[in-house]
Amino acid sequence: MSKVTKVQNTLTSALHGYKDQAAQVKDAHRIARQAIKDDPMTSDLAKRGKLDALASETKSKLAALKDEQAGFIKGLRDKAERDLRGPQSSDANSILLRRDAAARARKIDDKREALDVLEDAIRNGDSEMAHAIGTRARNTGMVGVAEVYQSAFPDTAEAAEVLAYVEANGSGAALNMSNSITFSAPQD
Repeated sequence: MSKVTKVQNTLTSALHGYKDQAAQVKDAHRIARQAIKDDPMTSDLAKRGKLDALASETKSKLAALKDEQAGFIKGLRDKAERDLRGPQSSDANSILLRRDAAARARKIDDKREALDVLEDAIRNGDSEMAHAIGTRARNTGMVGVAEVYQSAFPDTAEAAEVLAYVEANGSGAALNMSNSITFSAPQD
């Protein structure tokens, strides 16, 4: 089984798990709400206080689940990005090289210029600049430039696929809409 398939299964399973947990929280809320409303020994004022406390507790539980899901997705994305970059030196000079390459890559908006700089970096053995351009290309949708980067560094292709999958399925309008439904507080 490839890394991509494992990540797909992990992410899909986790997202379903968070939805199931949210559904359980909402079901428990509904049952507790009905029990409070049906209690003949409690005044209307006391019921209102209990219902307000229950609503607040449910909102907190759902928000915590949503935060946990976001943290899980961020962890997957961070791991995929580390795998894509590979081992990196942490000495001051290496950090400055990466930072300077990233700053220069951020200034490139034209696909042709990005491709030219990437090809120069590959020819000159400047992996820091090549990686910065490859990352910029991937983040800005310069598909052709990203493909050139991946073909020059084939060992990163699978990590790039994993990262693309996590970004496509761990963010965006579809996930936002799903989250707004899944983690919305029950209406009383």
